[in-house]
Amino acid sequence: MHAATYRLLKPLGRRSGFLLALLGGELLFLSVRFDTASLSTGAHPWSQVAQYLPAALRIGLAAAAAFLLLLWPRRAAFGAPLPRTPSTRPWLPWLGLHLALFSAFYAQTLAVFTAAPPGAAPSVWTTVAWLALGAALLLAWLLALAPPGFWFGLVVRERRATLVALSAGLLAWGLGELAQSLWRPLAQGTFWLSKGLLGLFYDDVLYDRVDHILGTPHFLVRIAPECSGYEGIGLITVFLALYLWLFRGRLRFPQAWLLFPLGAAVIWLANTVRISALIALGTSYSSALALGGFHSQAGWIAFALVAVGLITLAGRVALFARLPAVGAQAALPRAVPALLVPFLVLLAATMGTAALSADVHWLYPLRPLFAALALWHYRRVYQSWDWRCSWPALLLGALAFAAWILLEPDPDNPSPLGAALERLPEVQRAAWLSFRVLGSALVVPLAEELAFRGYLLRRLAGAELGAPGAGRFTWPSFLLSSVAFGLLHQRWMAATLAGMVYAAALRLRGNLADAVAAHAVTNLLLALWVLATGHWALWH
Repeated sequence: MHAATYRLLKPLGRRSGFLLALLGGELLFLSVRFDTASLSTGAHPWSQVAQYLPAALRIGLAAAAAFLLLLWPRRAAFGAPLPRTPSTRPWLPWLGLHLALFSAFYAQTLAVFTAAPPGAAPSVWTTVAWLALGAALLLAWLLALAPPGFWFGLVVRERRATLVALSAGLLAWGLGELAQSLWRPLAQGTFWLSKGLLGLFYDDVLYDRVDHILGTPHFLVRIAPECSGYEGIGLITVFLALYLWLFRGRLRFPQAWLLFPLGAAVIWLANTVRISALIALGTSYSSALALGGFHSQAGWIAFALVAVGLITLAGRVALFARLPAVGAQAALPRAVPALLVPFLVLLAATMGTAALSADVHWLYPLRPLFAALALWHYRRVYQSWDWRCSWPALLLGALAFAAWILLEPDPDNPSPLGAALERLPEVQRAAWLSFRVLGSALVVPLAEELAFRGYLLRRLAGAELGAPGAGRFTWPSFLLSSVAFGLLHQRWMAATLAGMVYAAALRLRGNLADAVAAHAVTNLLLALWVLATGHWALWH
């Protein structure tokens, strides 16, 4: 990175974080509110252009991320920032202009996406105005972050990084498209191996190799693209990449790279076993259970088992692991298992009970119960921590609740939970609801915050793990831990924003209790909302 670039980027600090969060929130809002698929039909030229909008957005985001990653490691190689930089210039007028343009852009987007009659393309002038407003919106955001001269100089000075970042964006998009096209070869292998496994237990296996239909006379399934194994391979690849980066000091390289093909092969084999078990369960026991909890959770259970197995292998086999010095294991902070084990127990209980459920998770009380037992086991570790929370943390929790409700795509979506609860005797219904409310408001926030804000955020920031404080704060740790938290939930966008709010609560005083309190307030308000409105789908 050139010195002039560094001298501007370093003092931007909180402003850049705020503007990045604002832009990300706007993109999330627009992506939830509008669906470009509604424009990609018809013979109008606009229909042909609209189908490339999601790809252009993905390329742009990937290129921007690659550009930041290229500049970030070299930021400390230069001297102190200039005493007066463009970061001291007035920027609120540009922010106001950006917000005004966003309102106009939203109104124009409504006009583009609601062309009449249904299926018709918007007029040329409507489209031109929409594109012009989008460009002006982005320009105002850039000028709020830095002056025009900086952006021109940045591209000139960092032209190599710019070209590499654009290439990386195109490569990321191309690899995604390639992965979509590779499902057929994977599906063929998954299909025939699953058929062979079923043949070991059933004599009347039925199959259609053209449509990838497999099963028995009592239960048939179609192996869809996402069931071919490439999603599991992608997940395990990302997981291993993160693991190798976090624990690179404990691993042997280049031998550790062998974990990637090993993990891909094992997760693919686990996927074929999952499909065979699904068909066997639907044939010999319950088709409702097979298509319900087992179908949705068996893949995650397989992923968790493979991930834990690979970590164990990497840490204990001399081919991959550096041999620890004598006493090194004893030097591991006691706080680390206290931060992680309750969440891992909760995750295992969640996947296990969900796999054994069909439409309604009647075994939910086991989840907070097992997690509470794990928390009780480490109670002596927690007793030395400061558990006093602040009022701003409670307000942040209410803010996360409001965002969760606003981002709910269809709160009135019918759910079998409400009808199932009505059929229960009053005592059983009250008991299940009590476990659900108390578990989600007390046990779940504590277990999840210990893992994501107590361990992951601080581990990514390179902070010491022997105490529950916030430690050093970095934007990458803030974003990555929040995204990881979001991906754990079905409503990942709302959960990612909530994770950012809980990280901000932790940042208030450097106290994990604030993040736990904010999370507890969100879940409690969500539970009360569900009970008051009957929107049971929010509890799935």
